[in-house]
Amino acid sequence: MKAVNLHFLTRIQNPSAMSMLLQSLSGREDCKVISPHEAASLWSLVDRIAAYFRNSDSFSDSSWISFLDGFYFSYVIRHIGKEFDLLKVSSDGEYVLNIELKSEQVDEDRIKKQLEQNRYYLSHIARSIYSFTYVMETDDLYTMNEKGYLRKCEIPELAAALTKEAFRDYMPDGLDPCFRASEYLISPIASPEKYLQGKYFLTNQQFDFRRRILELLQVQKADPQQDPVISISGIAGTGKTLLLLDLAMELSRRHRVLFIHSGPLRQGHLIIDERLKNVDLCSISLYPEGQIPDGYDYVMIDEADHLNVALLKALLNQTCKRCIPLLLTYDPHQLLSEITDSGSSSPSEEASSRSIAFIRQNSTLQLSFSGNIRINRPVYSFLRTLLYLKDNPGNQDFSCIDVLYANDEEEKRQLRSYFAELGYELLSCEDGEESADTIIAREYDTVLMILDNTYYYDETLHLCVKEDEEKALRLLYEGLSRTRNKLCLLIVGNTELFLHILGIRLGLRSVKNDLPEAAEANDFQKGEFR
Repeated sequence: MKAVNLHFLTRIQNPSAMSMLLQSLSGREDCKVISPHEAASLWSLVDRIAAYFRNSDSFSDSSWISFLDGFYFSYVIRHIGKEFDLLKVSSDGEYVLNIELKSEQVDEDRIKKQLEQNRYYLSHIARSIYSFTYVMETDDLYTMNEKGYLRKCEIPELAAALTKEAFRDYMPDGLDPCFRASEYLISPIASPEKYLQGKYFLTNQQFDFRRRILELLQVQKADPQQDPVISISGIAGTGKTLLLLDLAMELSRRHRVLFIHSGPLRQGHLIIDERLKNVDLCSISLYPEGQIPDGYDYVMIDEADHLNVALLKALLNQTCKRCIPLLLTYDPHQLLSEITDSGSSSPSEEASSRSIAFIRQNSTLQLSFSGNIRINRPVYSFLRTLLYLKDNPGNQDFSCIDVLYANDEEEKRQLRSYFAELGYELLSCEDGEESADTIIAREYDTVLMILDNTYYYDETLHLCVKEDEEKALRLLYEGLSRTRNKLCLLIVGNTELFLHILGIRLGLRSVKNDLPEAAEANDFQKGEFR
């Protein structure tokens, strides 16, 4: 996506034609459909700017047109969904000009809130930010300074920003490198320093949830008899923990917060606990009976689905008696629930389901994340099909995933050693190495998982495990859902399982129930197993 000249873009007075022109000028892969309101607002603003320059003795008939070069119209930060109406970024990335367009009059509070949120994102990439909002209906122009002061201004002030020397050279070929998702879509436990320094993004959905939660807590403060129990659900990588810790940081400015993690604490937990004032971050192991100490204004529980119902009930009773708001996060385990529905439920999955049901029944506000922000999307799609072969996305790029085979223990040992040298994290139930509970709140760039005769597909094409190995299925889910970059599945001595999983990797259209013990090469070429 390339930057465009706003004067060129607005010469055609037709929204549909303008959409086509934008695609041509910017080289966008998609055709941004410009609404009549958007087009009218942009036409009006550019006409005002053009009139100012034409009436000025300082500029020739055409020299001012170059000041409208370098703009990105309707730019969206990938993975986050944050959209800006107009952005111009200096070539060194130090200066940003942001203009928001409104076709109808809106409250100044809304204008200020939007510009503040924009500055939050833009401050991660630029030292100086010039913020404006143009309202077509009233022909008003607003600007906001670095201290958050919003005021009305006139076109000459916007023109002064446009003519700054810093904007003579601009970024012409895309802004995506400025907003690297890996830099700002963080796991606060894996990157505690970035969290503590505020070097992270919240998605639009996280911002919305944050607003709704703080508003509800404000109501509770006015009426202590209202005891909110707020639950936030989402798969691994959706940003539940980041949102909860963001709220903890915000609330800790005036209140004391108890943040309970349902599993063992990691180094990141300890760093945050040590440095974040008024927040005590601890493991649930400190409160096995749910008897939390006095002195806290808010209690938060991360990964609450790992706690049993009795403990959840005790914690809920404690907070209700003291009129303390309770905030919980949990993974709904939707994919594992599909397997449970197939009839192969395990004791741990049944316990988790009961805990999730209890949380939902007792929540006064339920918020659920859609999609994901940090998890590797091809890996998640692969995981869905791995757990249930009929859930095949088709035409998916699984190039970040390797499916390999080892005949025996010696070959397995050799391959384990090879991938360890490459920096892969081995997640395995062997010899008590890992469990689902030990890897919660963690993420891995590269993962090696070993699957053996413990795993098999039943007649309904659901992935199953032997009765005495039910923990292996949960570990598989947790491990794959926390993989960020690359995954390798090593199948040991289980040819049928290997062919099924290799079929997923190759994007085969179907897998038949009567899969033989071995498949011929031409079966793969035909795109299905016979």
